[in-house]
Amino acid sequence: MEQLTYEKAALELEEILNDLKNDEVTVDELASKVERASKLIVFCKEKLTSTEQQVEGIIEKLGL
Repeated sequence: MEQLTYEKAALELEEILNDLKNDEVTVDELASKVERASKLIVFCKEKLTSTEQQVEGIIEKLGL
């Protein structure tokens, strides 16, 4: 299975949003699409927080 990256998650979220906006999601798919989107949002938020902490740690080590 391919590892999820922030960029891939953001692209998938954009696709889901476009599908929803264009009424391309059936009632049967709606719950699963919304659930997938929520998981992608959590992943992206965690990735951003983790990256921010890493950058702050590096800056701190550099004494900037």
